[in-house]
Amino acid sequence: MREALLIIEIGNSSTDIAVFQQDRCLECLRVPTISLSSLRDIESSLNELLQRHQKIRVAGVCSVVPRLTDLFAVALKELFSMRIVGIDSTLDLPFRFEYSPRESFGPDRIALLAISAGIYPQKAVIAVDIGTAMTFDVLDSSHRYRGGMILPGIDLMAFSLHDRTARLPLVRISDSASLLGRSTESCIRSGIYWGCIKQVDGILGEIRDFLQTETGDTDVEVLMTGGNCRMVASGLSVAVTVDEHAVLKGAGMLVGMNSA
Repeated sequence: MREALLIIEIGNSSTDIAVFQQDRCLECLRVPTISLSSLRDIESSLNELLQRHQKIRVAGVCSVVPRLTDLFAVALKELFSMRIVGIDSTLDLPFRFEYSPRESFGPDRIALLAISAGIYPQKAVIAVDIGTAMTFDVLDSSHRYRGGMILPGIDLMAFSLHDRTARLPLVRISDSASLLGRSTESCIRSGIYWGCIKQVDGILGEIRDFLQTETGDTDVEVLMTGGNCRMVASGLSVAVTVDEHAVLKGAGMLVGMNSA
């Protein structure tokens, strides 16, 4: 039986700490990234979980926050005696890609593309992450990377409207937004929600057309993850597969591929 792995996904808004064994998530803890400011915070977040899984010796770290990447590395090595596999473009990957500079390709995007390639071995895939930023990354059916997009996410749009204007409030966005608002708050809510839905719908359609024209791929899957993925997926006109743990699973897959 394959040994259990500790997989840590450090995002801008939240950090997921999970235990995986043979591609199955045994346990997952989510904490606000802002709460992890010191080694003591990190040790506290790991302690209880690792008390229940004491045999773990390998950790995969998928981080978009460099300061915390270094802190977690110190904690895992010095406090818990673990070997660390950092998710980055130097690993053996189940897809081929060109990117400039290659090392700037986000580890969360790498992990999401890895699990996309694993789930859909002979299909083109659009991998979408609806988080602080929204990312679209595309593999053709031969699992060659065709390119991607980075856009502001829902929460970032809401915060920017509040932060960059004198009078607009900070509004929590939800999928219950009506098409047209009748107050400032409801207008912001409907504008951001429906603007995002139509944007994602339109981009997915354009990418499908691009793949059909450029590669001849007509059987295209969409894998969607991220903190707001279910809210966005519920309003789309096209079918998508939603998995909030897709990046964690991709990171676990890459650790397994690169630990032999």
